[in-house]
Amino acid sequence: MQHAEHHSTALLLAVIALLASCQRPAIGEQPATTNTAAVSPRTAWPVTGDPFPAELLSVDSNWNVRFSAAQGERSIPAAELVCWGNPAEAQGPQLVFSGGDLLVGEVQSADQDQSEVLSATFGRVSVPLELLRGIVFQPPADRALRHQLAFKLLSSTDKTDRLLLENGDELTGTIQGLSRRESDDQLEVRLQSAAGTVNVPAERIAALIFNPALAAPRETSGLRSIVGFRDGTLLTADSLVVDQGKARLKVAEGLSVEAASDEIVSLQTVGGQAVYLSDLKADSYRHVPFLNVPWPYHADRNAEGGRLRCGGRLYIKGLGMHSAARLTFALDRPYQRFEAELGIDDVTDRRGSVTFRVFVDGQQKYQSPNVRGGDPPVRASVDLAGGRQLSLVVDYGEWGDQRDLADWLNARLVP
Repeated sequence: MQHAEHHSTALLLAVIALLASCQRPAIGEQPATTNTAAVSPRTAWPVTGDPFPAELLSVDSNWNVRFSAAQGERSIPAAELVCWGNPAEAQGPQLVFSGGDLLVGEVQSADQDQSEVLSATFGRVSVPLELLRGIVFQPPADRALRHQLAFKLLSSTDKTDRLLLENGDELTGTIQGLSRRESDDQLEVRLQSAAGTVNVPAERIAALIFNPALAAPRETSGLRSIVGFRDGTLLTADSLVVDQGKARLKVAEGLSVEAASDEIVSLQTVGGQAVYLSDLKADSYRHVPFLNVPWPYHADRNAEGGRLRCGGRLYIKGLGMHSAARLTFALDRPYQRFEAELGIDDVTDRRGSVTFRVFVDGQQKYQSPNVRGGDPPVRASVDLAGGRQLSLVVDYGEWGDQRDLADWLNARLVP
């Protein structure tokens, strides 16, 4: 009898141990592996055809991208590439560009024209201030709060410069410059305000927001690539050459950088064959609140305004919506397919449950399985031949609208 009880107890403990090893992380836990951008091999997603594991070998001056793949080397024109790899999470001080680009580095000084930055990836870089929306000096430790702060910089419409202090206070006025004190080499921001000129130590500043009216418009036509680096830097390159262990990027007039080629962890083609819905103006949008909370949709952001993140990976392009909602686009020219990867954003801590639906000219052409927080992204491909209108619908899942932050990742039209 004692032997039988001992055997039963041992079996029960073994079952409990097995179940524990299969459990999902608890809500609020961070996955053990956080920097998935460094995972090898990365995946290349061509505009047509299946994705494949690949490592970047080179990019020539004509935008031909050469990969090392399982079947040998493979070359793809950048225009025929959606993306390769995934961006890394940016940590530490960073410059935020008008278009959403990020440059991770320590600001050394700034005057009325440019900012001097010390980057671990590029060395010392001079950045024209007209390209910038702001500077994050003290990024929040919480990932979601970091993303929200960057979004705040990008969405500001105030016609003045602003300092967001660590204690929650704000100062407004005109930035006169940034320099280091001779006494202790600490960086200070010089602000001309209504009360006079004040010098504010950078260590007291969470972020600096430049007057958006002074930002120069960026060229948005032509073939470009958003290049992601190991430190979390994201730069949109008007030209890119990768060879002999070096990567050379022209970002804008007055800004070119060079880095070791193995610092690159992702590429995202813009202005190529794939047309991202996030770059188009929607015909209509309707959100039906479960209670009384309205949710707008966001382009290239999740429904809360943070960066798109699903399955532990960051995404540059896509749409963020909250259940229940319908977003409609007019198809201004013939397209063959709509394609996307669908999931609940990681910011929900594995909560949320939705169904994705795709309608073409009012007819449902696709319905996803029930997608829950923590599930890997689901691929969707929908025939658009002859279609004139495309509607994306996010519907309630199992738990009403609780944390239903739905991501349409790399949502794109294929001609």
